[in-house]
Order: sequence, then structure tokens, then C-alpha cells
Amino acid sequence: MKWFFVLSLILVLCSCKSNKKETETTEQWTSLWNGTDLSGWHSYLGTPYQMKTDSLGNTLTPFGIDNDPLEVITIADTDNGNAIRISGVAWGMIYTERDYQNYHLKLKTKWGEGMHPPREKGPRDSGLLYHGFGEPGSVYNWMGSQELQVQQGDMGDYWPVGDVEIDIPSVLKDSMYYIYKDNAPLRSYYFAEILKTATHDSLAKRRVFKAFNAERPHGEWNDVELITLGDSSIHIVNGQVVMRLFNSRKMSNREKLHSGKIILQSEGAEVFYKDLYVKQITEVPEKYR
Repeated sequence: MKWFFVLSLILVLCSCKSNKKETETTEQWTSLWNGTDLSGWHSYLGTPYQMKTDSLGNTLTPFGIDNDPLEVITIADTDNGNAIRISGVAWGMIYTERDYQNYHLKLKTKWGEGMHPPREKGPRDSGLLYHGFGEPGSVYNWMGSQELQVQQGDMGDYWPVGDVEIDIPSVLKDSMYYIYKDNAPLRSYYFAEILKTATHDSLAKRRVFKAFNAERPHGEWNDVELITLGDSSIHIVNGQVVMRLFNSRKMSNREKLHSGKIILQSEGAEVFYKDLYVKQITEVPEKYR
């Protein structure tokens, strides 16, 4: 009986320790969105449909910061609870009030039906931008940042936005573009127009295709994850690593770029985002090493 009591006590203690560890791990995730409003976020919106003038020839000015008369950014009730709905009618973004560094971010996203000029013929487009810096609207209707592409059929691709550069293991995909490949030679990608090299291959200096398509069919929710540690990052779509990126930096002064705003784009298409969580990290989770 005595040994039975001692054994039972050990099992209880081990169970408590295990549950405590599990609870602590769960508590490390912090919600980036409260599910009801845009507290902790700001918006910046350009003109409707990227128009420069109205029908009378009057110059249109961007809506700017936290001014959304067309309700481009709203909270919608979806088949899976509340979500941030971005109509795409005006190009722009929502961005976090604070900067983030060394984190694991996860969210859910799915496409709506709306498609608007000048992208009414698709593909549907948005984006998860990270390490955002500078004035809102300073780069087109966004800010300087690295981009995990959220575009229909291209989820997980890379684009530079503004004064940024990064190195990606990649090989030629076709006669012009490059595609991510594990352990391939590093190739630098940057916003070519900054160097006034907007030649036929300028897009090849910018866009990198993800390793493979892991996106779910239209109308289904996708799980997108981003890991940033130091000046490296990992793009993950539906649990699969589609790209690893290294040496994030500003192009103008080679300064390391490893922190900044988290941004969701409005870019001509209706898109929904929900369940945004972030966890501070000191190492890449074992699952994605």
C-alpha cells in the first residue's frame, strides 16, 4: 500500500509538471487581433481603384491614416467566426502600432469574391509584410518592408517593398524568374526601381517563386506562418516550408533589417484574415529547422 501511494504521488507530480509546461507553451502565444475591432492597428489607404483624378479631372488625394470612408477595412462574420475583411477597393494596408522582432507569427486567410480595378481580372492579391519601417504610404500605399506574398496561386512568394534587400537560395525557374530551392546558391533580391534599373529583368531582381504550391482551393481557409529570427526568415503555408530567406537588410546603407511593423495589404481583392497570433522566440522551432 505504501509503494502504491508513493507511485501515485509521483505520477500526479509528473502530470502537473507536464500540464504546467504545456500551459506555459500555450501562454507564449499573444493575440495580435482582439476579434472585435482594430485596436492595436492603424490603417493607411490610397485612392479608390488607384484613380489619380475624378470624372471632372480633379486630383484625388489618398484617404491617408485611419480614414476609411468606403469601409475598405471592416470586421465581418464568416463561416468560421469574426475576421478582418479587406475589400481591396482602395489599395493600402493595416499595420501594427508596435514593432516586432524575433517572432513566430501565424494567421488564417481566405479569399472573398470581390475583385476591383485595376486588378479586376486577377489574380486576387494581398500580402503579409514584415519589418515595416518609414512613413505610411511612403512606398506606393505601403511602407518599406519584406513581403510574404499572399496572392492567389502564389502564396509564400517573396517580394521586396522599398529600400530592402535579402538573399534567397534560388535557381532559374524559366528564362527570367527564379524559384526557391533548398541549399542552392544565395542570390540577392531588391527593389530594382530604386537603382533606376527598371529594365525587362527588373522583376527578376524582385520576385522569387516559392518552392511549391501549398495553397488550398478558393474559399477555403489557409494557415500562413512567418518565422523571423535575427535577419533570417521562413515562409510557411499550410504547415509546409516554402521558402527560407537570409541577410535581411536595407539596400541603401546595408543596415540589418530584423524588426518593424506587421502589415496586411489591401490590393484590389476581397480577402479575410483571422486568428492572428505571435510568439517571441530565441530559436527556430524544431519542426521548421
